[in-house]
Amino acid sequence: MSTHPPLERRIAADVMTRDLLTIAASESVLMAWELMCKAEVHHLPVVDDEGGFLGVVDAQTLASTWNSATPRDARRPVTVLLPPRPPTAVRPSAAMPEVAGTMLEAAADYVPVTNGYGVLVGLITARDLIAALAGVEHDIAPRSTGMPSLYRIEPVMPSGVPARPNRGRMGPD
Repeated sequence: MSTHPPLERRIAADVMTRDLLTIAASESVLMAWELMCKAEVHHLPVVDDEGGFLGVVDAQTLASTWNSATPRDARRPVTVLLPPRPPTAVRPSAAMPEVAGTMLEAAADYVPVTNGYGVLVGLITARDLIAALAGVEHDIAPRSTGMPSLYRIEPVMPSGVPARPNRGRMGPD
């Protein structure tokens, strides 16, 4: 049994995921896919070079825009997947009914949590809401810094069409 007050009386800071995997705006769509797969996440906040929050790429958007017929599309910057306007964010002190209302209004299954300066401090997903409602709490570790985590992984992708093996003669005799 949960020792927390009912979900409708809790605030965003009680439920949000704080230690976020983020991706730099200059990274590729392929990098976003790789990060999501490796980390088993469905939402990837995008940040600029100074750590400023630009938006969230979700797995549904990534999958629906993926075109395996044109490998160059995978090298596009991840920002091409962001909507024209950043998503509406809530403050850590926002009540859970406001968080849920923001998700519904945005027709999204997540809502970013930003501080008074617009810096991303957390993310709440529909899964987080359901877990909190069910009384299942995830670890909310204190942050060592004010910035979300930024991991850099380099995907391995051929730069062009691979050379075809010589199927004829083996060379001079």
